[in-house]
Amino acid sequence: MSVNSPMWVEDVDPRTITEPSGQVECPVDILQGRQHAKPGPLRDSKKQRHRGNRASACKMSIILDQETDYAELVLSVGEITLGEMSRKLMKDTQLRKRQAQIISQAVCTLLNSGGGVVKAHIKNSNYTFTRDGIGLENSFRDILPFTHKYLDYKQNKDYFLIFVKPWIPDISGQRVHTLKTNFYMRSFSSSHELKGPDVVKFLKGMKYSKGRLCSRQSLPGLCDSDELQPEFLVMFFNMEKFTYKETFCFTKSKHAEVKMSPKKKILEILPQTVSAFANTDGGYLFIGLDEKKQQIIGFGADESDLAQLDSEIEECIRQLPVTHFCEEQEKIKYTCRFIQVHRQGAVCSYVCVLRVERFCCAVFAAEPDCWHVEGSRVKRFTTEEWVRLQMDTTPGKRKKDPSIKHPITQSL
Repeated sequence: MSVNSPMWVEDVDPRTITEPSGQVECPVDILQGRQHAKPGPLRDSKKQRHRGNRASACKMSIILDQETDYAELVLSVGEITLGEMSRKLMKDTQLRKRQAQIISQAVCTLLNSGGGVVKAHIKNSNYTFTRDGIGLENSFRDILPFTHKYLDYKQNKDYFLIFVKPWIPDISGQRVHTLKTNFYMRSFSSSHELKGPDVVKFLKGMKYSKGRLCSRQSLPGLCDSDELQPEFLVMFFNMEKFTYKETFCFTKSKHAEVKMSPKKKILEILPQTVSAFANTDGGYLFIGLDEKKQQIIGFGADESDLAQLDSEIEECIRQLPVTHFCEEQEKIKYTCRFIQVHRQGAVCSYVCVLRVERFCCAVFAAEPDCWHVEGSRVKRFTTEEWVRLQMDTTPGKRKKDPSIKHPITQSL
């Protein structure tokens, strides 16, 4: 790869897109040297451009800026609207969200890659840092505790610079900085995402017990998920048919999730719910129930659609990232059924019922939202890499993984 050729990055949503390999590759070049990022002079770059005619198709991207005085990795994130008031007045809320996400991804990448500089071109021409603030403070606080410890800011003419220091593993067990773990558990009546330290604690418990298959012998009643759950949930799951608008007698709970969703939304619900049930004690997902009115409604679908939907559900669940500490290496166990809803003697809709059994080890809803620079690319850690790094018990700085190249391995 030529050092003088700025590379472009596809506009992606880092929180939702996961390729089969678990990595979203963002080509960038690497600056020479390894000094700590410090505020300093900045020269206007003439090399920040996308290749060919792709600029119009890629409104937001991360590219390398080589025309600075920093001997450090510099990631440019393009045009960003800054200032608390200006960002609140943005009419395009999706653009506002994407801007915050791409800056968060760039910051995360640099934290896990030895530090560096995030460079943004200020879109609003009347912006002044000392007067208007950044407008992204809440985003930074959400993803990074003690922001003052890791981030410094400076405005240089039409550019805004975020100086990022390297991530320091802390007592909570976080070896790498993570935007989202995508690891869920059930708590009362909802699925909630665990923070990094809690996931590490869970994983270490699984490693110590060699999975939950071995620990079940000391926990009577845990061999079958049904034994943990109320009898009426089991009965409802095994029903042969329903009557339109008949009532049901349960609500959301630790073992039951109720959704009134159209057929096309079912696959969006699955990852978080399956992860949560599998990591807790199993449970049931009922789709097509009106929880407020406690009525069975169902969703519209042709008989021929159900076979395809069943296949898509299976594929979705089989693609969920899992981590094993046991010898059995089991797959996620679940049962899916489509129950007819009758109205005046004819089928008018269907209810999808999904029973998820407790998993032996750990199930993620998606690859952890955690980024780093490997070689000359910005990559998302795979679940396997993320777990291996987070389980590393070496004190101090995280131990170098031989399978992951450092962002700056030699002088260019």
